[in-house]
Amino acid sequence: MKKFYIILLSVCLPFIGYSQTNKLPNPEAYFSAMIVANIDISIDWYSNNLGFEVLNKKEFESAGFKQANLKRGNILIELIELKTAISPEKAIPNYTAKTRIQGLFKFGLLISDFDNWIQELTKLKVNFHGRVVKSEETQKRMVIIKDPDGNRIQLFEK
Repeated sequence: MKKFYIILLSVCLPFIGYSQTNKLPNPEAYFSAMIVANIDISIDWYSNNLGFEVLNKKEFESAGFKQANLKRGNILIELIELKTAISPEKAIPNYTAKTRIQGLFKFGLLISDFDNWIQELTKLKVNFHGRVVKSEETQKRMVIIKDPDGNRIQLFEK
């Protein structure tokens, strides 16, 4: 019986070790999707302020929504306008700017030429949420801007 267990362990042990060290490959960012109040306003904002191009725009009247896909470089954004969507202000009693909702809080973009981006966004009167700050760890700057629906986009200096 001892021989059986030794043989079983010698056969199974390599597989146990393999399953613990076999790691999945790193995922790559693919796209972010946001529900917006007005798809045309959002398309204009992302195109004019962040340089995204519209890949397509579709309206599904019977299902009650519009959808658009935008792209800049390797970044894809899906915008969705739903007739049934409601804003946090309408859904939550006593909602304030300090209220936090579980779920997507912000998404980030790594940008080169940080100063030029800040200058251009300031000229375009983009809504900045706070001011430019510098990370003590990386010594890189960052800032948060808001789209027309108040979605936060954090810009990180490359």
